[in-house]
Amino acid sequence: MGFGKTFLLSLVAFVGLNFIFSILYLALGPGFGELLNRFNPSSPQYAPLMIIYYLFGSIASIPSIILNWVIILPIFPPNVMDFLIVGLGFLIAPLIAAILAGKFAESKFQGFAGWLLTAVISTVAVIIGAFLSPIFQGTLTTLYGPAWSTIVITITVEVMIIFLVISCIVNIIFYGFFALLVSKTEYY
Repeated sequence: MGFGKTFLLSLVAFVGLNFIFSILYLALGPGFGELLNRFNPSSPQYAPLMIIYYLFGSIASIPSIILNWVIILPIFPPNVMDFLIVGLGFLIAPLIAAILAGKFAESKFQGFAGWLLTAVISTVAVIIGAFLSPIFQGTLTTLYGPAWSTIVITITVEVMIIFLVISCIVNIIFYGFFALLVSKTEYY
């Protein structure tokens, strides 16, 4: 399979799994009313570009934070399971996309490059969505403290972009390892 097919397979798997886990989170957590408010022009939460976050959102988080959501937060009170669903989606979507990129590539380089291009395009999509929608930008620039606290910190747009770029690099390296791990062995 060529590089283009490897990249497209990785991108489709990444977007599809993100969407499935976003729908699962909305079904089990806040409900579909939140999603419908994003597309209702009369709602104060009107932000149709939030669909970008539902499709590419897992690239905006670092795997160590997601592991905290999946392993640590469900154990301690108040046992917030919303983080578990989102965290599993944010871990599984890039992992499966990277594994598929590595598995169907002709070489290790193509597998890693397919995942790299998927991660970069996803990060660029999130950054563009943040610049085009003030509510989307507000969602990304508001950091909440732990699940049991009421700490809310607002960061600037520059810090958000730096965080997204660092997150992209960490995701490329972390999940790129899995793409290299499952790709075909090259003998020199």
